Amino acid sequence: MDGVPALLYGLVDPDAAEVAGQTLSWLVMAGPMHISAAMAAIVPYLLRLAADPEVPHRGKHFDLILVAAALSEPANPGNPRDLAINGPEEEHPERALCRKAFEVNAVWVRRLLADDQLPEGDPLLQEERDSLLRAAGLSPA
Repeated sequence: MDGVPALLYGLVDPDAAEVAGQTLSWLVMAGPMHISAAMAAIVPYLLRLAADPEVPHRGKHFDLILVAAALSEPANPGNPRDLAINGPEEEHPERALCRKAFEVNAVWVRRLLADDQLPEGDPLLQEERDSLLRAAGLSPA
Protein backbone atom coordinates (compact mmCIF):
# COMPACT_ATOMS: atom_id res chain seq x y z
CA MET A 1 0.00 0.00 0.00
CA ASP A 2 2.58 2.50 -1.11
CA GLY A 3 1.47 6.08 -0.81
CA VAL A 4 -1.03 5.45 2.00
CA PRO A 5 -0.18 7.66 4.96
CA ALA A 6 0.62 5.94 8.25
CA LEU A 7 -2.35 7.65 9.85
CA LEU A 8 -4.70 5.65 7.64
CA TYR A 9 -2.98 2.41 8.64
CA GLY A 10 -3.67 3.40 12.24
CA LEU A 11 -7.40 3.40 11.52
CA VAL A 12 -7.36 -0.38 11.02
CA ASP A 13 -5.11 -1.15 14.00
CA PRO A 14 -7.32 -1.99 17.01
CA ASP A 15 -4.73 -0.51 19.38
CA ALA A 16 -4.28 2.75 17.46
CA ALA A 17 -7.70 3.20 15.83
CA GLU A 18 -9.22 5.55 18.38
CA VAL A 19 -6.30 7.99 18.46
CA ALA A 20 -5.83 7.74 14.67
CA GLY A 21 -9.52 8.54 14.18
CA GLN A 22 -9.33 11.61 16.41
CA THR A 23 -6.19 12.80 14.64
CA LEU A 24 -7.81 12.28 11.25
CA SER A 25 -10.83 14.32 12.33
CA TRP A 26 -8.56 17.23 13.27
CA LEU A 27 -6.74 16.93 9.94
CA VAL A 28 -9.82 17.00 7.71
CA MET A 29 -11.66 19.78 9.48
CA ALA A 30 -10.59 23.38 8.85
CA GLY A 31 -12.61 24.56 11.83
CA PRO A 32 -16.13 24.24 13.16
CA MET A 33 -18.46 23.47 10.26
CA HIS A 34 -15.74 23.68 7.57
CA ILE A 35 -13.85 20.87 5.87
CA SER A 36 -10.20 21.22 4.94
CA ALA A 37 -8.63 20.57 1.56
CA ALA A 38 -7.47 17.20 2.91
CA MET A 39 -11.02 15.88 3.19
CA ALA A 40 -11.34 15.12 -0.53
CA ALA A 41 -8.22 12.96 -0.42
CA ILE A 42 -9.47 11.05 2.61
CA VAL A 43 -13.07 10.38 1.48
CA PRO A 44 -12.22 7.33 -0.70
CA TYR A 45 -10.39 5.68 2.20
CA LEU A 46 -13.11 6.50 4.71
CA LEU A 47 -15.79 5.03 2.45
CA ARG A 48 -13.91 1.75 2.14
CA LEU A 49 -13.05 1.58 5.82
CA ALA A 50 -16.63 2.26 6.90
CA ALA A 51 -17.84 -0.49 4.54
CA ASP A 52 -15.63 -3.12 6.20
CA PRO A 53 -17.25 -4.66 9.30
CA GLU A 54 -13.79 -5.76 10.52
CA VAL A 55 -12.47 -2.20 10.80
CA PRO A 56 -12.44 -0.88 14.37
CA HIS A 57 -14.63 2.17 14.97
CA ARG A 58 -16.14 2.01 11.48
CA GLY A 59 -19.22 3.78 12.79
CA LYS A 60 -17.07 6.81 13.61
CA HIS A 61 -15.69 6.73 10.06
CA PHE A 62 -19.26 6.69 8.78
CA ASP A 63 -20.09 9.65 11.01
CA LEU A 64 -17.17 11.58 9.51
CA ILE A 65 -18.42 10.65 6.03
CA LEU A 66 -21.81 12.14 6.90
CA VAL A 67 -20.11 15.32 8.11
CA ALA A 68 -18.07 15.51 4.90
CA ALA A 69 -21.17 15.08 2.77
CA ALA A 70 -23.11 17.76 4.63
CA LEU A 71 -20.26 20.27 4.71
CA SER A 72 -19.39 19.75 1.06
CA GLU A 73 -22.80 20.97 -0.09
CA PRO A 74 -22.56 24.15 -2.14
CA ALA A 75 -23.77 27.35 -0.54
CA ASN A 76 -26.99 28.70 -1.97
CA PRO A 77 -25.99 31.93 -3.78
CA GLY A 78 -29.54 33.25 -3.42
CA ASN A 79 -29.54 32.86 0.37
CA PRO A 80 -27.62 35.64 2.18
CA ARG A 81 -27.63 33.72 5.46
CA ASP A 82 -26.19 30.60 3.81
CA LEU A 83 -23.52 32.69 2.08
CA ALA A 84 -22.64 34.46 5.33
CA ILE A 85 -22.20 31.16 7.17
CA ASN A 86 -20.61 29.03 4.46
CA GLY A 87 -19.07 31.55 2.10
CA PRO A 88 -19.37 31.55 -1.67
CA GLU A 89 -18.41 28.44 -3.60
CA GLU A 90 -15.45 30.09 -5.34
CA GLU A 91 -13.83 30.73 -1.94
CA HIS A 92 -14.18 27.08 -0.91
CA PRO A 93 -12.90 24.78 -3.67
CA GLU A 94 -12.54 22.01 -1.10
CA ARG A 95 -16.31 21.48 -1.21
CA ALA A 96 -16.35 20.74 -4.95
CA LEU A 97 -13.30 18.50 -4.59
CA CYS A 98 -15.00 16.59 -1.80
CA ARG A 99 -18.19 16.15 -3.85
CA LYS A 100 -16.07 14.86 -6.74
CA ALA A 101 -14.46 12.31 -4.41
CA PHE A 102 -17.92 11.12 -3.38
CA GLU A 103 -19.09 10.95 -7.00
CA VAL A 104 -16.09 8.92 -8.14
CA ASN A 105 -16.71 6.53 -5.24
CA ALA A 106 -20.52 6.40 -5.49
CA VAL A 107 -20.48 2.59 -5.49
CA TRP A 108 -19.15 2.73 -1.92
CA VAL A 109 -21.82 5.26 -0.94
CA ARG A 110 -24.51 2.87 -2.20
CA ARG A 111 -22.89 0.04 -0.28
CA LEU A 112 -22.84 2.04 2.95
CA LEU A 113 -26.44 3.13 2.57
CA ALA A 114 -27.45 -0.51 2.12
CA ASP A 115 -25.58 -1.59 5.28
CA ASP A 116 -28.15 -2.10 8.03
CA GLN A 117 -25.41 -1.94 10.69
CA LEU A 118 -24.71 1.72 9.92
CA PRO A 119 -24.91 4.11 11.50
CA GLU A 120 -24.24 2.67 14.92
CA GLY A 121 -26.75 3.76 17.51
CA ASP A 122 -29.48 6.05 16.21
CA PRO A 123 -30.94 5.34 12.77
CA LEU A 124 -29.82 7.34 9.76
CA LEU A 125 -31.91 10.47 9.37
CA GLN A 126 -33.49 11.14 5.98
CA GLU A 127 -31.62 14.44 5.74
CA GLU A 128 -28.30 12.61 6.31
CA ARG A 129 -29.17 10.04 3.65
CA ASP A 130 -30.17 12.79 1.20
CA SER A 131 -26.98 14.75 1.88
CA LEU A 132 -24.87 11.69 1.19
CA LEU A 133 -26.80 10.92 -2.00
CA ARG A 134 -26.39 14.51 -3.23
CA ALA A 135 -22.67 14.51 -2.45
CA ALA A 136 -22.27 11.35 -4.55
CA GLY A 137 -24.37 12.76 -7.38
CA LEU A 138 -27.02 10.11 -6.84
CA SER A 139 -29.89 12.55 -6.13
CA PRO A 140 -32.16 13.60 -4.49
CA ALA A 141 -31.75 17.11 -5.80
